[in-house]
Amino acid sequence: MNKRGFTLVELITTFALSAVIITILTNIVLIMKNMYNNTSAKTELYINQANLSNYINSKLNNGKLLTYSTCNDSNFCYTFTFSDGTTSRLVITDNKITFGDYNYVLKSNNYVEGESFDILNTAPLSDSTLNDSIMVINIPIKSKLYPKENFGVNIVYQYNSNTLY
Repeated sequence: MNKRGFTLVELITTFALSAVIITILTNIVLIMKNMYNNTSAKTELYINQANLSNYINSKLNNGKLLTYSTCNDSNFCYTFTFSDGTTSRLVITDNKITFGDYNYVLKSNNYVEGESFDILNTAPLSDSTLNDSIMVINIPIKSKLYPKENFGVNIVYQYNSNTLY
């Protein structure tokens, strides 16, 4: 007798092996997709951090800061006035950071964990042309995906307190 077909055991074995291979490949694809999404979210946080930091730094360094003051809002808010007559407000709400015309809206997994604005004045110098004070702006932005990392803004600006009004 000439046997040209497969036995039932061969068919079952082939289907079982195929199912195992498909399961393994599906898991690998899902893991790679999650890794891509997490890496994408982290990259986006770093890009937003850099953009906001660069914008604030460029505004502080390019314009001569005349005054800064707190706003009358209940939120974290400071107003910066520059020598060219422009003003920029730094406002932080639950899910949004605004500085001047730059708005950064936090995604649902991200949040601001406190904020601080410190002015550290050193002792007055005899030379009134030197920078004698430091302004520190710290806005820690956290992500639920990466709870131990800080994607926030930390700016240190040195200035001459004799030129502020």
